[in-house]
Parts: sequence; structure tokens; C-alpha cells
Amino acid sequence: MKNVQWKVNCLSIPTIIRHCKKCHKDTEFICSEMFRVNAQKKNLDIWLIYNCEQCKTSWNATIFSRVNSNKIDLKMLNQFLDNDPELVKKYSLDKTTLKKNGVYIKELDYEIIGEKFLSSESVKLEILSDYPVDIRLSTLLKRKLELSNGEFKRLFFNCQFEKLNSREARKKLNDHLIVFFNAKEIVTHNN
Repeated sequence: MKNVQWKVNCLSIPTIIRHCKKCHKDTEFICSEMFRVNAQKKNLDIWLIYNCEQCKTSWNATIFSRVNSNKIDLKMLNQFLDNDPELVKKYSLDKTTLKKNGVYIKELDYEIIGEKFLSSESVKLEILSDYPVDIRLSTLLKRKLELSNGEFKRLFFNCQFEKLNSREARKKLNDHLIVFFNAKEIVTHNN
């Protein structure tokens, strides 16, 4: 069995969609790549600042609310205060945090690094990402292997990989996914 590793790299910080009170409609908000940190006694509030693409109104996505300052690692707190780019990327891609804030990512700009393989090969495919990304396995496979929807359905649902069901194909990449391909089946493992 051939071992193949793909790495999903986010190329830019994604925009989000939320309702803008000033524009009176759902609009795109762009990440300012800056955090706002407020302290009240021993409690901290930390937000990631976004701006409406149309009217430039700012909006703060809550990262931490009323958390005791002792609960945040000093190094991490300094990263928030310094607007650390990696921390900005982490929280701008954190679907759990974004969902709690009532917003969603409009579109994710990403690339898949790694070798292609033939659908007829037996392969153990490991897909990695530095951050949990909301991309379906079927989308990754179609993009990297350059398959149309029709080719994907024909190849993966009708002949080569009989045991790949729609549930498996809809699995989303957290930070690590392993997929085994052979002439009979595809088996996935999320870690």
C-alpha cells in the first residue's frame, strides 16, 4: 500500500458573513488581524476585531469573556496583546468560536500540498491541517485529484470504492484525517 500525505494550507484569513446593523443586511466582515483585550479587576475579555467591508463598522468576535486572568497562560496573553499572526489565524479559522458568535466563514482560500495518486492505486492517505477547517473529504478529493462531480460520483460511489457512503464523503477535516483507498473500499479515520 502506498503512503501519501496531503497538507491543507490556508492561504489567507477568511472573511465572515454577519448582519451589519449600519448596512441593515448580511455583509462580509474582514478580519483586522487585531485583538482587543479589556481587563476588569481580575477578569479579562478578549475579542478578535472585524470590519464591515462596505461601511467599515467594527465588530468584535468574542474569544474569551469574563475569564479570570490566572486561567490564561502568560505567553498566550502576550500573544493576544501583540496581535500574534498565528493566533489571529487560529481564531479566525476556529469554527466553534465563530459559531458561538453567530457568524460563518464565507469562503476559505486554501491549497493542498502533496502528491496525486491514481484512483486504481491502493493508498493510505493522511490529510493534515494546522487548523481545523470546514472542508468536506469529497471536496478535498475532487479538488486535488481534479475530478468533476460526475467523475467523483461515478468513481467513488458506483465502481471503485463501493463502501464509501455519503456520510463518509461528508466528513470534514479537523486537523487530521486518514483515508484508506483500495480496489474495494474507502475507510476513514478522524484523529
